[in-house]
Amino acid sequence: MSKIAKIKFPLIQMIAIFAVIIPVILFGASSRPVSEPAAEDGRPARGAVSFGAQSAPNVDVPRAVQGFATVFADVAEAVVPTVVSVIPTKIDTVVFTNNPFHQFFPEGWNPFEDFFGGGRNRRGPGQGQQPQQPQPRREERRQQGLGSGVIVSSDGYILTNSHVISGAAEIEVKLSDGRSFAADIVGEDSLSDVAVIKIRDRVSNLPVAYLGDSDKLRPGDWAVAIGNPFSLTSSVTMGIVSALGRATPMPGRRGGASFQDFIQTDAAINPGNSGGALVNIKGELIGINTMIYTQSGGNMGIGFAIPINMARRIMEDLIHDGRVSRGWIGVSIQELDQTTRDAFGLAPETRGVLVGDVFKDQPAYKAGIQRGDVITNIGGRTTETLNQLRNSVAAVRPGQTVPVEFLRNGRRHTVRVTVTSRDESEVASAHGASTAEDEPQSAAAGQILGMTVGSITGELRGRLNLQNNVQGVIVTEVQQGSQAAQEGFRINDIILEVNRRPVPAIGDYSRVVKDLKAGDSVLFLIMRDGRTFYLAIRIR
Repeated sequence: MSKIAKIKFPLIQMIAIFAVIIPVILFGASSRPVSEPAAEDGRPARGAVSFGAQSAPNVDVPRAVQGFATVFADVAEAVVPTVVSVIPTKIDTVVFTNNPFHQFFPEGWNPFEDFFGGGRNRRGPGQGQQPQQPQPRREERRQQGLGSGVIVSSDGYILTNSHVISGAAEIEVKLSDGRSFAADIVGEDSLSDVAVIKIRDRVSNLPVAYLGDSDKLRPGDWAVAIGNPFSLTSSVTMGIVSALGRATPMPGRRGGASFQDFIQTDAAINPGNSGGALVNIKGELIGINTMIYTQSGGNMGIGFAIPINMARRIMEDLIHDGRVSRGWIGVSIQELDQTTRDAFGLAPETRGVLVGDVFKDQPAYKAGIQRGDVITNIGGRTTETLNQLRNSVAAVRPGQTVPVEFLRNGRRHTVRVTVTSRDESEVASAHGASTAEDEPQSAAAGQILGMTVGSITGELRGRLNLQNNVQGVIVTEVQQGSQAAQEGFRINDIILEVNRRPVPAIGDYSRVVKDLKAGDSVLFLIMRDGRTFYLAIRIR
């Protein structure tokens, strides 16, 4: 055998061995099952780990709770279609010029050409040429807001807040199903913050909210708020009715707290919820979400809604009459606190509203109600607070006659009062026709509680525009930090009575107050700016 053949045979063997080994090296790794862990990252294979418990928790849920489990979802499903997004747009027209200094620098003037020359015949400031008035430009600036509303009729009437749409030039309404419509303002009432808008297109069969009865509410009832906070449409939050009959300051709104009867709720209400629905656990509309108390700008668990009974009455007035008519009986009222009860000799449990003044020839005056009476009920509605009395009277339509219950000298009386409209009434403050001669003013007489009183002279009558039948003493000085200052006495207050006894002169006043001592309750009848009211204090 030749030498070449001896070398060739081992070479063939080596090739055969590599032909077997190389495929194993190249394809061995890829031929492993996919479920095996990858050595390079250590991740478990799919299916190698069991997630979650094998059986549900063994919790015995009472049958009553099982039926309650879906109630809020059911409420949301029924009510959300009736709540819409209200998008008001305010349009401001701005007039401006590109060159506000045209009086000094005419249009087209180039200072380099003026000082260094440039072949153009343009005169700069101060060279005798009258500057040309530039053409003003007008530009519309649009500002959009966002609120909510509740559909109250199938043809497109929507209940919302006055502050949501006030001043809007355009209003867009978006339904929860994505449809969008233009709307017009039907009417608004800033005193109650209620407004009504209507979809402009001819529509029918819109989803409509069911109007409940807010008079049946009790603190602790479930409440669900639905609206569009921060542009998050159809948001649903849940809470309870925290309180009823709330009145809050409303800065910048005409009338302040005059006609408020808010439902307080801890259901989350945020900017954008205004005008949205507050419903009970049955899905009935019980209020229109209006405002929140906040120190952060967001929800703090204190929200307020207008009761639907109040909102409905105002809505109907706006739709049918274009204005809101509120009842008026012609009295000035004030709270009945414990000091005032003591001064009037009333039992501690007495509840009602004190009449501080009765306006001549007005309904209460004609019915026989007097200053010092304590009104406890109007038209079958209890009146324990100023807010309740205001709203009870305002809810009575002008021309209607209602029974009014009151206490006088500890005895209960009932009279019938024919309510008139406040807008049509003239508030009169004239009282009896008795007259008396002016007495010399005594700046030091009648010192009590850190205040000084004196006689009402002719000069003071003229300066304060007091009628001759106003008989009393005038507060001439209130010492800073005194009890009189703390209780609210002011210079030029006219004290008409002390402890229900008239004090037409300094001598009368001195005889009444001379025996007063610390711990005594004193009831003052005061006239201020033509109105009278009671002020009860306990001497310290």
